[in-house]
Amino acid sequence: MRYCSINKTLNFQGFIYWHTFCINNGNNQRRMIIMSKYEYSILPEYSPLYPNLPYEYKSYQKVSVYCQGEREALQRFLPKEFVLTSDIFEIFILKNNEIKGLDLYSEGGVVIPCSYKDINGACVAFEYVNTDDALCAGREIWGYPKKLAEVQFNQNESSIMGSITRKGKKIIDIEFEKGSKKVEPPNLSPRLQVKRMPHPEFHGTDTNTIIRNELQDVEIKKKVFGTAKLNIEESTSDPLSRLGVQEIVGAMYIEGAFTLTYGSVIENLQK
Repeated sequence: MRYCSINKTLNFQGFIYWHTFCINNGNNQRRMIIMSKYEYSILPEYSPLYPNLPYEYKSYQKVSVYCQGEREALQRFLPKEFVLTSDIFEIFILKNNEIKGLDLYSEGGVVIPCSYKDINGACVAFEYVNTDDALCAGREIWGYPKKLAEVQFNQNESSIMGSITRKGKKIIDIEFEKGSKKVEPPNLSPRLQVKRMPHPEFHGTDTNTIIRNELQDVEIKKKVFGTAKLNIEESTSDPLSRLGVQEIVGAMYIEGAFTLTYGSVIENLQK
């Protein structure tokens, strides 16, 4: 058996190591195996939009409103691979005060409890952020369905007001006030997401995987129960009003920290 190798190194940011192995087998049929390893997997290579993981969220403030919704509506808002496990779901707005890895941003969204096969967790069905690096990192790495929007988070001595506005519609509007009523949140971890990327040659996908992701180093620095008013403006682009909110069962304000890092591929649906 004859064996030869050719190594070529390209020295630029995002450089590539190419290893070409030429192998002759006993039948004199030559096979070529080409392997590549990239220092950067994020485009553009010379100046990536976002850095490598992990991202350390040193300080954040979050208001969560726990709602009871219509089961049929909630199931429709989930990817078809997931099964709804509770009609109590979360609508939230979050403000980051210190992040190591990404630019500061704020966000909000909808989290629905669900399962995939024998794994119970929750899916971020809608998510809105106000920076491009947070948008693309979330979509490209884990499959979070992020969209750009205007996010407001304002606090005074007695209340917190937050809102998400997109395409002229205030699709989430929350007013939180401290209260004595406690609430038991539904199970919202691990996150279960479907990561899909369109195919460049035809209508379809070239990436279609089930992703599991869990926050690491979670620290709750402050927790306050309370009451909340919620308003969702009707929007054809962001139809959160069709979630079928029937009742607000409780609300919570949290200050905390966590680390966001790599998840795991549960299943590749592209096979």
